[in-house]
Amino acid sequence: MIHTNIKTLLAITLASSLLISCSEDNKPQQQTEKPVEQETSTESNEQESSMESQESETAEKEEIIDTTTESMESKKGLYVYFEDKATFTDCSNGKTYPVAKEGNFYELEATYLALKDEPQQKLMFDVKGEYDMRAPDEGDDVDMLIPSELIGVVHKETCR
Repeated sequence: MIHTNIKTLLAITLASSLLISCSEDNKPQQQTEKPVEQETSTESNEQESSMESQESETAEKEEIIDTTTESMESKKGLYVYFEDKATFTDCSNGKTYPVAKEGNFYELEATYLALKDEPQQKLMFDVKGEYDMRAPDEGDDVDMLIPSELIGVVHKETCR
């Protein structure tokens, strides 16, 4: 009974911290520039050229950010953590990927440990992240899940 209450308390604490972190606005705020009066046309032309260059750089950065966001799409799959290693079986393709120990790895691990009822139990995780080649403990590089955000957990052991 006490064990169940502790697990429930851990799950509630973790869920509330996830909600709080999701509600924070992490988007950078754009600052508006105030126009400065120009004394000569040469200075004006130089500043216009500089502003166009800055606008071009900003547009390029926004494209990079948009590309990154698109590659970090939501993935649903079965997560298992056992003996200091985690795997994620993607429900969309049935493939099993090791989970890289970067990004939000430790958040997924803590959530899993708080919610599992038995060793090596599969839990349905909804995460944002991407697959990328990484070096495992042994052998050649393999495709791994690099989690960036835990969206949700469902107490299911299958993708259906």
